[in-house]
Amino acid sequence: MTPRTLIAAATLAACSLLPAQGATLEIQIEGLAKPDGLVMVALYDSAEGWMKKMVRGAVAKPQADGTAVLLIDDLPDGDYAISLLHDLNSNSKMDFNVMGIPTEPFAFSNNASGTFGPPKFADARFSLKGSAVQRIKF
Repeated sequence: MTPRTLIAAATLAACSLLPAQGATLEIQIEGLAKPDGLVMVALYDSAEGWMKKMVRGAVAKPQADGTAVLLIDDLPDGDYAISLLHDLNSNSKMDFNVMGIPTEPFAFSNNASGTFGPPKFADARFSLKGSAVQRIKF
């Protein structure tokens, strides 16, 4: 084997060990009433795991204009749904009043809404292939 062939083979072998670049999801959030606290994002990939077992999470600081943008990289292509919480007091959880009603704003992908609880995964679901943008309004 010539040195040039050996180098080419080694380079090819090394490239095959590199992880595959996954899809990128950009989440554009608007309509935040206050620039206080944090926006917490949970990404789900199945109806069975919806609102129980997130596959990825992210946090963003709201901007003064009521927007926030998040990027989540290296995701496998597939179906996903997003839940968001505007954690106004930055205590890393949703707060409720004495009747069990949330006191902090929340939203879902596809701007889906539920009745007496979160929407169904199917209502918030979107497909991701390569890259996508989800615009979510509070």
